[in-house]
Amino acid sequence: MCGIFAVVNDFKKNAAQTVLAGLKKLEYRGYDSWGIAVKPFSALTLSIDKHIGKIGEAKTNLPKGGIAIGHTRWATHGGVTDLNAHPHLDCNKKIAVIHNGIVENFHKLKKNLLKQKHQFLSETDTEVIAHLIEHYLSPLKNKKMTKSKRQKALIKAVFNTFNQLIGSNAIGILDLETESIIACRNGSPLVVGFDKKNQQFFLASDVPAFLKYTNQVYFLKDGETVLIDKNGIKLFNTKSGKQKEIFFEQLDWQIEDAEKSGFPHFLIKEIYEQKEVIKKIPLINEKMIKNLTKLINHDYKIILLGCGSAFYCALAGKYLFAKAGIKAEAYGANEFLPFVKFVDNKTLILAISQSGETADTLIAVKAAQKNGAKIAAIINARGSSLERLADIVIPVGAGPEIAVVSTKAFTAQLTILYFLAKACQNQFLLGKNQIKKLVDNLNLWLNPHLSNQLIMLAKTLVNEQHIYVVGKNLNFPASLEFALKIKETSYLHAEAFAAGELKHGVITLIQKNTPCFVLASDDEVKNEILSSAAEIKARGGKIIGIAPFDSPEFDQLIKTPDNDELNIIFNIIVGQLLGYYLGIGRGADPDKPRNLAKSVTVK
Repeated sequence: MCGIFAVVNDFKKNAAQTVLAGLKKLEYRGYDSWGIAVKPFSALTLSIDKHIGKIGEAKTNLPKGGIAIGHTRWATHGGVTDLNAHPHLDCNKKIAVIHNGIVENFHKLKKNLLKQKHQFLSETDTEVIAHLIEHYLSPLKNKKMTKSKRQKALIKAVFNTFNQLIGSNAIGILDLETESIIACRNGSPLVVGFDKKNQQFFLASDVPAFLKYTNQVYFLKDGETVLIDKNGIKLFNTKSGKQKEIFFEQLDWQIEDAEKSGFPHFLIKEIYEQKEVIKKIPLINEKMIKNLTKLINHDYKIILLGCGSAFYCALAGKYLFAKAGIKAEAYGANEFLPFVKFVDNKTLILAISQSGETADTLIAVKAAQKNGAKIAAIINARGSSLERLADIVIPVGAGPEIAVVSTKAFTAQLTILYFLAKACQNQFLLGKNQIKKLVDNLNLWLNPHLSNQLIMLAKTLVNEQHIYVVGKNLNFPASLEFALKIKETSYLHAEAFAAGELKHGVITLIQKNTPCFVLASDDEVKNEILSSAAEIKARGGKIIGIAPFDSPEFDQLIKTPDNDELNIIFNIIVGQLLGYYLGIGRGADPDKPRNLAKSVTVK
């Protein structure tokens, strides 16, 4: 959801500009509006600049200062207006608050604050946080205090405030008088960065925002609070208020991972990065794969969970496990709770998530844990809530995925499930060799010729209203993901169906020249999928085959390599690329689709 960024002791002495640059790195988390609050040098008030719209080309004329906070918003409570943009201030304009999440009890809190004559300027749930902190500080309003005493009073007020909030929330507070930032986490991600060379400190929703300066990080856990000033960082337990030790870790991410590196958009860069990401899968996951294999082979019931693309990955995993002779179930995490009663201590949950912060997936996992299930998390983002909940973590290792639309994380997760299924068959070496073959094929196939072919195809589809995609067996979840990429990136209506469903009503949608993609592999259902293609063609549909072979049923062919079950990867990449080129052709922003955010941290 929303993006949070802050800097303390900015070594350039221009904190507002540093925050602006950091927020641009986080725009994929929300792009309805943006705002910055800075404490100018020697000023007695905070300076604020906030506007609706994307931050990509934005500029700010805020004055210089050493400390600032900023926010990119994905609207939930209150419309997209300048007043609803963050940061929000208390009545005295000495405290600025930014927020990611939803305060579920904000109506009750606001009602009480209004009785106490607090003035609200926005429709947001966030503004109550600033006024609650002000309320807890009000007994000290006219007392003269040292900066140290004010800081102690402030952090106590923040504890009292945050512990009242119901819901998944992360907040950042800039205090004028102490020139410090306090941040609390409960569900929504926060990470602290320490730039030792320049003695400056960062707070962000995600690492790419400050990766330019440091890869020394601490991921806040739920129920933790940090106090940051120019003297350093202090870590606290939010409930008890007790101070804790803080230990930084060094990530192996490089600044290039969060840059476009010559590509026009992050989405196309990340599509091409799949070659390198998939190559690493057998190298970084061998130990964890073997640990999971032991559980599966000890008669654990397997349930795969995910939302959106992660659910389609889970569904593909169900097919891969079936081919390996292993029964598994796949559920959308947002519809899992009615079935959690069937979970027990002999259940293994494979929870799939790019961010590790997807609210519905976390809810499902926690419910399964209560019934005794073991949790294995297949995640890309480091330091996430899902990582901490899991008994076993399989890191995807795709690096930062900046585009809102998931590509490299999805195919890496899918490759991991394939590798796991092969390991359960005692075919570990075969699995490694097939993944190597996949990478070799990708290096040859993912080239300008393919791109040109898909650009020409996109030009013929750019003004269509509907596109249909059909597949069977493994290519059914592939068709779901293919259609999703079209919808996400181009806003063109694309719908996927299992090929066998055509006769049960779907065929009524086919009219003359209706574009229909048929995803096929040279497998045991090849003839059945071609029969479905023939049915569509007989009703006037235009058939675009995505397959490692040609067929008379195809009006056009996008040829893919033949790579056993992993052929699904090529079919999905065609959807990724086509979605990208259609998005460009239809005037959409492929990195930041309308109404979507990268990490869905609220229910």
